[in-house]
Amino acid sequence: MKKLLDFLASGKILYDEPSLFSGPDESQILKRMTFLVGLVALCLPIILAIGAGWNTQDGTCFRTSISHFYYAPFLGPVFVGSLVFIGGFLIAYTGEHPVEDKWSSVAGIGACFVALFPTVGSGCETSKVMVARILVEYTQESGPGVGPEIIALPGGDYFELFEKAPALHVIAAAVVFSYLAIYCLIVMKRVIPDRHQIESIMIPSKRRRNILYSLCGITILTCIAILGAESFSILRIEHWDDFKLTFVFETIALWAFGIAWFAKARVFRRLNDPAIPKTPSESPKLRTV
Repeated sequence: MKKLLDFLASGKILYDEPSLFSGPDESQILKRMTFLVGLVALCLPIILAIGAGWNTQDGTCFRTSISHFYYAPFLGPVFVGSLVFIGGFLIAYTGEHPVEDKWSSVAGIGACFVALFPTVGSGCETSKVMVARILVEYTQESGPGVGPEIIALPGGDYFELFEKAPALHVIAAAVVFSYLAIYCLIVMKRVIPDRHQIESIMIPSKRRRNILYSLCGITILTCIAILGAESFSILRIEHWDDFKLTFVFETIALWAFGIAWFAKARVFRRLNDPAIPKTPSESPKLRTV
């Protein structure tokens, strides 16, 4: 394990493979994709919250967690599409080390699992409309002559993709958030001498970025700990569901992830490294850590 962490923290390239993109725009392409991933992470909770409050006549409501928006009639595709986009990027992202490449792919698959295997329950007790996105859409009604009765599953839930789907959802979400935290705390903070040091002293912009990466990673881990403690009844907060605290802490974790990847994409000028002139013989290098 120590060797693995040292490899990830060092940023040393231990294998030689041709890059997916060749040419001077390689760095810009990666930065643009990194920016888009951060933007999706920042905007997804905002879009879901605004959409939930915009129109409640069609069964949309403010659900107890981001994952429960899977069941929302209009916002469900937004949730699924955003997670699949992030997952696809993580699968395609190679990084600078084969271990980083593999674990990024595992996290990307986990993000797709979060999107495709729904959590249990609709997340909205007051809503009469719930979309079982993969199979069927139905409206929960009551009274004589209003249609077939919906039979609840054990526990009072009305939809379950298959028996192990909720467990897969939880495991995949834990893998994704854990990866994001570790990536912020180890990989993004790695110091590569020819990029980040002058006379063996870390440049100020890299030091500032590392502080931000640490704050983002700690924030994600804290949110994971709080959500885990609540789900296992270790932590009991009164009116947890009334204040949508699962949604709140998931949002904070996603925003921390988005901000870290904004810094990686060099969105914040004060955190950017000074320009390094290139000689004609110097091949393009990715400088996004």
